[in-house]
Amino acid sequence: MEKELKLQVTAGKASQIMHAPAVSRLMNGSAYSDDLVSTYFDTPDMHLRKSGASLRVRTVGEQRLQTLKLEGTITAGLFERDEFECPVNEDRPDLDALLALIPKDSKAIQILAEPELAERLDPLFLTRISRCAATLQLPDGTELELAMDDGAVEATAGPSAPIHGIELELKSGEPEQLYKLALAILHDVPLRIDHLSKADRGYGLLVQEPSAAVRAEPLKLKKRDSVEEAFRAIARNCLAQIHGNERGVVFGQDPSSVHQMRVGLRRLRSALDLFAPVIPAPTDFDSELRWIAGELGQARDWKVLAGATLKKAFGSAADDADATAVQHAAQAIATENRKAAVAAVNSVRYTRLIIQFTLWINLKGWRTNQSKEFLDTLDKPITGFASETLKRRHKKLLKRGDGLAELDDETRHRARIAAKKVRYATEFFASLFDRRAVKHYINALSDLQDDLGWRNDVVVASGLLRSLGETKPETAAGAGFARGYLASRAAEDHDAMKALWKKFSRLAVPHL
Repeated sequence: MEKELKLQVTAGKASQIMHAPAVSRLMNGSAYSDDLVSTYFDTPDMHLRKSGASLRVRTVGEQRLQTLKLEGTITAGLFERDEFECPVNEDRPDLDALLALIPKDSKAIQILAEPELAERLDPLFLTRISRCAATLQLPDGTELELAMDDGAVEATAGPSAPIHGIELELKSGEPEQLYKLALAILHDVPLRIDHLSKADRGYGLLVQEPSAAVRAEPLKLKKRDSVEEAFRAIARNCLAQIHGNERGVVFGQDPSSVHQMRVGLRRLRSALDLFAPVIPAPTDFDSELRWIAGELGQARDWKVLAGATLKKAFGSAADDADATAVQHAAQAIATENRKAAVAAVNSVRYTRLIIQFTLWINLKGWRTNQSKEFLDTLDKPITGFASETLKRRHKKLLKRGDGLAELDDETRHRARIAAKKVRYATEFFASLFDRRAVKHYINALSDLQDDLGWRNDVVVASGLLRSLGETKPETAAGAGFARGYLASRAAEDHDAMKALWKKFSRLAVPHL
């Protein structure tokens, strides 16, 4: 199992990394340099890629080494995946040699069993890398290899793309040490999470590979889980949704990735708020999570406005000059905000946040210097905490939403936030409660939340249109028309919202 933390670095910064105090004091021997040429093979229909595998033959001097890597997990830049490699005598892969060392229960056996695979393999792209590497020995006995790569990936016939990155590969010890070292290096050299392997970059030169938006996976807590175990499972579930959408935000065009990453961040912030009475998080986390969520929120809000909202608002009048001015201006702003979101997710600031948070979860950072009473609370069963939390949040929502359809925008917004918190808490703890009761409760709550969310989108869109009309006079008439349309839609929603609230307010909280 390969465990490797991949980070991007600005071209020419390699020497700074080797001389950084966090690295130089850990070096076990001198750094060494190599020129690496790796050729990646696949079938014309990309059988290996579709199966979640990559196959290369790497040349170092007179030596050749073939490596098969399987698709694994990626968490905050940490790639964990099965890897099989052995020497070869030719410039082509030797599948029989690979099969001899792969366990019989490995997915790789099925992948390589494709009929006539060896004959169908062709070189598709290659990487040319100048690598400077060193072995690092940590005080606790952890050993890892630090490799700094400068070079490019080149299609056998076509375009190329630069590669500037560092890889921290774990040889022995715990993966958390990779994150700790990365944070230490960040004090001296700006690094960013790398969301792509070299194989990803090579295939990206050949085909457009859309990154599908990733929704949250269902959580399965057990009644015997402790408060602490449940919190860690919930936090990791939220992080998985966030990480699953990073690539789509940075490299994709689908706005759904932005939306789902933002949902993951909201869920994580809700989880921190939910458990704050028993597991207080460092205050910096909330402010930084607010920052990245805000960057994504601006991108999402303007995209929704520039797309579906204005299309509905103008309808058959879409070719009108006033409508065109608004649409073009909104689209331009949406594009700039998407770029800002990409920059934020691809930033040193986000890298530091996500690594620090991952370490806090993995190392149970909340336990440091705590009393026995505090630790005893963490060990209590999650069931009591979950039941009391749901009851309290349900009661708060009923209070905030009293007379919901008649509330002003600001007060209704507070009710919407309360509804979100109830929804997330119910989904987090769903596996602990009666399944039918949970399903009935979440269905009613989802309908209410969808309506509140739509109404909030109307308020947000109206505010964006107001600012657009003020800053760009040529859009004032069209923006005013669109705001009038939105106001009429909101007014029509009064009775529907009233009915949804009545339905939900009659429900009881799910029970154990």
